[in-house]
Amino acid sequence: MLIAAVIFTMYQTSPAQKKRPKRSLTPTVAATPTTPEIDYKVSMSKPSSHYLEVEMSVKWQQMPELLELKLPVWTPGSYLVREFARHVQDFESINAANAVLGWKKINKNTWQVETKGSKEIVAKYRVYANELTVRTNELNDEHAFWNNSALLFL
Repeated sequence: MLIAAVIFTMYQTSPAQKKRPKRSLTPTVAATPTTPEIDYKVSMSKPSSHYLEVEMSVKWQQMPELLELKLPVWTPGSYLVREFARHVQDFESINAANAVLGWKKINKNTWQVETKGSKEIVAKYRVYANELTVRTNELNDEHAFWNNSALLFL
């Protein structure tokens, strides 16, 4: 009987314990800025043309009025600055309703898109791909090879 009384006393809550707020088993998430959801689609409709066709979709609840898309100028393992953007052609941008959005190239590797309050934009462009190295892109009737640094905007 004494053992049962000791165990019962051990598990009773003290007045100090009653004042403590109960912990939730549900994890809480700190308020942080949302990050964009970015998807890429790479197509090769005419391999003999050596053009890779890219669609980049950006969904972002906190989309800025001017969204900057940058193509890298360097790739790991390379000791030189590469001019990947020189192969970008036919750039265009639209919103989710297929309305054309204005854009301009503001430096050698950066395109700036006027989002006009859109929460989703799609950038479409082609990249000439006719150089087979570990740091470039090549597309022909026999194969396709690309390096994301030389193809995809960030």
